Formats: sequence, C-alpha cells, structure tokens
Amino acid sequence: MHRFGRKLAVLALFAFLTIGSGCTGFFVKPTLTSLAIGPQDQTITVQQTLQMSASGTYSDGSQQDLTGKVNWSSDTTSCATVSSTGLVTPVKSVSGVCKTTISAASGTVSAASTTVTVSEGTPTLINLTVTPNTTPNPGDTLTFQAMATFPGVSGQQDITSSVTWVVSDTTNMPLVQGSGQVTVPPSATAEQVTVQATFDGVPSNQIAINIQ
Repeated sequence: MHRFGRKLAVLALFAFLTIGSGCTGFFVKPTLTSLAIGPQDQTITVQQTLQMSASGTYSDGSQQDLTGKVNWSSDTTSCATVSSTGLVTPVKSVSGVCKTTISAASGTVSAASTTVTVSEGTPTLINLTVTPNTTPNPGDTLTFQAMATFPGVSGQQDITSSVTWVVSDTTNMPLVQGSGQVTVPPSATAEQVTVQATFDGVPSNQIAINIQ
C-alpha cells in the first residue's frame, strides 16, 4: 500500500504540472514589449542602398533580432522604398534631396521609426567642425558635426551619422563609426590626433585635436 500510494502521488503531481503548463501559471511565453531599429538618421545617395535592422525586447528582458519578421514601411515611396527584409532602396529619379520615414511594426507594439535622407548625387563639399574646442583634456567629451553641400540643393545637410570617420589614433580618440561624439579616455596621452570624415568617397576638411 505504501508503494502504491507513492506512485499515486507521483501521477497526481505529473497531472497537475501537465494541466498547469497549459494554463498561464506555468511556462508563460514572453511577449514583445518594444521595437528598436537602426541605423538612425542616415543619408544615402541614389546609387546606394541601406540595410536596416530591427530588434525586439520581450517581457522577460530578452532581446531578439526581428529584422525579417517585422512589417517594414516607407511613408514617402517616391523617395525610397523598403523591402520585407529591411533593405532601403532610393528611387533613381530623385532630384536634389528628399526624406522618408522608415518604420517597423509588429502587432500592437508601438512602431519604431527613423528618417532616411536621399541625395541625388555625391556632395561637393563636406565641412567638419568640433565643439567645444580642439584642446581637450583626458575625460573631456567632444562633438563632431559633418555638414554637406549637395549639387542642386540650397543649404547644407547634416550627414554626421552617415559619414565614415578617419582617425589617426583610435586609442586616444575612440570615435565610433556612425557617431559624432567621443570621450577622450582618462588614460590618453598628450599628443595630436587628426580627425576627418568621408561620405561616398568625398573627404571633409581635417581637424587636428591636441590632447593636453
């Protein structure tokens, strides 16, 4: 009887767990809570394409690449379109500069979006500036900005997030690609570091940063 009773208790526990797993009390599947897409605020020419990515955050804190699973859209398809896999393709007939908002959506979660600027051609001039100064101390933060002049377009376009950075010493000046901001490491040594930006093969002016 003792052995039979123990078997009966095991079967009862198994049945309880099996029933429970089919309800909300056990093994609840995480739900999607937010979306993020990138890269943000990019500028491309009509000869280029741009691959977007989408990342989802779930109720348990986990993250997952959802690039090929979200619904992509472009609000100005006369400027650029976006495929189901997140590839942005400019319209070849773009004249001057145009902008479109690229969005990713999934179910009832708030959509994530960013602006993509499309230029008819390569810039004729890229002007690079830096604030607050060119003589930082270790630990100071610098902000670089790249402004481009495009053919047939009045005014300049901010292409800071789209340029490629060329830095003579990335150890003392760890400027991340796609970013215009850098913090000089506390361990940086006193020296001169040159910084330049390029876009579609066009270089900007060069800035000399003298670390104190």
